[in-house]
Order: sequence, then structure tokens, then C-alpha cells
Amino acid sequence: MSGTLYAAISGLNAEQALLGVVSQNIANVNTTGYKSSNMSFAQTMEQTLSGGTSPTATLGGTNPEQVSSGAAVGIGAVDVNMSQGSLQTTGIKTNMAISGHGFFVIKTPTGYAYSRSGDFTLDAQGQLVNPQGYFVMGWTAQNGQLTGETAGNIAPITIQPDMTMPPSATTTMTVTGNLNASLATPAGTSNTTTRTVPVTVYDSLGNPVTLDVNFSDPQATTNNGVSWTVNVTDPPSTTSLGSGTVTFNSNGSIASGSTVTVQLTTTDGSTSPQQITLNLQGLTSDVASTSLSGTANGYPQGTLANYTIGSNGVITGTFSNGQTQPIAQVALANFNNDAGLVNIGNSLWQQSANSGTAKIGQPASGGFGSIASGSLEESNVSLANQFVSMIMAQQGYQANAKVISVDQALDTTLVNSIAP
Repeated sequence: MSGTLYAAISGLNAEQALLGVVSQNIANVNTTGYKSSNMSFAQTMEQTLSGGTSPTATLGGTNPEQVSSGAAVGIGAVDVNMSQGSLQTTGIKTNMAISGHGFFVIKTPTGYAYSRSGDFTLDAQGQLVNPQGYFVMGWTAQNGQLTGETAGNIAPITIQPDMTMPPSATTTMTVTGNLNASLATPAGTSNTTTRTVPVTVYDSLGNPVTLDVNFSDPQATTNNGVSWTVNVTDPPSTTSLGSGTVTFNSNGSIASGSTVTVQLTTTDGSTSPQQITLNLQGLTSDVASTSLSGTANGYPQGTLANYTIGSNGVITGTFSNGQTQPIAQVALANFNNDAGLVNIGNSLWQQSANSGTAKIGQPASGGFGSIASGSLEESNVSLANQFVSMIMAQQGYQANAKVISVDQALDTTLVNSIAP
């Protein structure tokens, strides 16, 4: 009878282990990024009472005879279900969820770990961290540019709330619109007509300077076009910073003089003037009324006002000067066998011999999933499936317990039958 008892005990142990896996899944049904586990049973080795025989000319073959030699069942495998959970919007912009393949790269005190849980926040130093204070890894922009993103140069992501964008000096001014050709006088005659458009430019220190672009003395040309004298000044000074002549065809398009070089005195102590190209290519001169507008590139220094996280993991800052530029980019890791990762707690995983080596890359490219900012990935636990597994484990446990009670009753009957 001992074989029966051992077989039933192994069944109890296996069903209890299944119940443990089910209870773990149910307990983590609301754990961010949790991946459920599934347990399978495996039959243990049996005792062979009789080996099989081959057929002969007079007798047919016989099958092996095997019975349980003790433990009848054990744990075959506990597999992790790495399928994606649903995405839940939180509205917290530092929260991130991965839609597709990949894991966030987390730096712990003992090395790198990987996670599907994007419940991130900024610490007092502006570093992007997980709930345990471990660093979220990625690439930091240099001079507003993301270049050379490789596995070898990932670093903790930092979003400094007081970070600044350096100023950019103006290099190009543009004036568009129309100059009324009806104001032109015959060539060689005096004409005091002047039309002015102000344009704000920025010097090398980011200081705004409003320049006047003056169009004066319109003269008729031999091809029925008009020529205008262009002069750029820094009011109230009337000193010319750059001048030229722009000539228009009879149809109002520019024939020549579409650019003028402007020399602006710098304020950074440099002896060389700041050179700005005035572009007039979008200007016309026909009988329509005069209407001019001017723009320029460049901008003053700016302070970080806000930031967003794109689907490619790029964190883009919006600055007080109205400009935007990348701050950093979140890195993701992929593995040949996600299910081979080792769970180390706190929603973190480490690579193992059977997971393969981490492949680091950029979100939304090269097989990596995209980032959903302001969202978190829910667990992939199906409560319906877990309840079914719980019922099966309960019934299996009860059945094995019943085998033990029946075996005990048989033992008692045997003992009573031979008692003096």
C-alpha cells in the first residue's frame, strides 16, 4: 500500500504547487506590468514489472507493464506568459507603457535589470527613477541633438527643471509681401517715397534687436519694372548696416538684388560684426497696395517650461523662448527568449543563460515597441482562467486526499483481519 500513499502524496504536493502559482497570479492581478505564470505537471518515472516482448511466429508481442514506484507526478514546468497586458491611461507624463516588444532598462546597485513596469517619476535631482529609486536608462542629447545611440553609451536620464537652452544668433532675415509699383517715378528723378518694415533679430548673446528694413526711391526701369533702394538701420540710428538695390521685372517678380548683407555690431566683446543675410526672394512689386512682413531666425536663451515623451521615446523640451529640442531618449532591451528571464522582484527581471543577451535599441524601430506616455501596462492575468485553475487544483487535491483515506481504510481492514 505504500506505493499508493506516495503517489497520492505527490499528487497533493503537485496540486498545492499549482494552487500556489494561481494564488500568486491572483494576488498580482493589479500589479503594473506583471506577467502571469502557468504550471504544468509531469509524470515521474515508473517501476517496470515486465518489459515488452516482440511478436514471434507463434505469439504476438506484449506491452511493458509499469506501475508507480512511489511519487507519481511532479512539476513539469512553470512558464511565464510574456504576452502584453492592456494599457491604462494615468495622465502622469513620466508614466510609460511599451506597446509591443521590449523592456525598460533599469540600473540597480548590482547591475542592469529590465522591466515592463513604467511607473516612473523624477527625483529631487531630476533623474528619472522607478519606485525603488533605480535609474531609468537612455541617451542624453548633446547640444540639443541625439546622435550615436548605442548600447555602450546609455546613461541615467535626467530632466533638470531649471535647464536652459543657449541663445542662437540670427543669421537670416526674410521680408515678404508687396511693394506698390505705382509709387515709382521715372529713372533719374527725385523720389522721397519710403516704406519700412521692422524685423526683430537676436545678437550673439540672445538680446533682441529691432532693425528697420527700408525700401525707398522707387524708380521705373527700362523694362517697365521697378527698382527700390534697400537700406537696413538700427533705429533711432540712421547709420546703414547694409544696403543694396532690388530690381523687379514688369510682372512684379525679382530680377536682381534678392539678398543684402547686413553687418550688426555684436555685444559679446567680439571685434567681428555679426553677419546677417537679408532674403528678399519672396517679395514682389506690382500695382497692388504695399504690404510687408518680416521674420528672422535665432532666439534668446530659454528655460525649460514643459516636456513631452513621444512614441519613439524621445523626451522633447519646450522652452520659454518658444523653441523645442530633444532632452533625452528612453532605451529599450529585447531578448531572444523573454520567458527565460529571471524574476528578481519589484517587477524587475534579469537575463539568464537561456534568455539570451540584452539587445539595446530605440523605441518604435528595429523590432522594438513604441512608448505610450501617460499610461501604464496592466498585468496580463485572466481572472477567469485563474478561477478555473483554482477549481481544478481543489478537485485534484480532494481526489488525492480521498485516495489516502481509502488506502488507510484498506490498511485498517487488513490489520483487523489478522488481529488476534
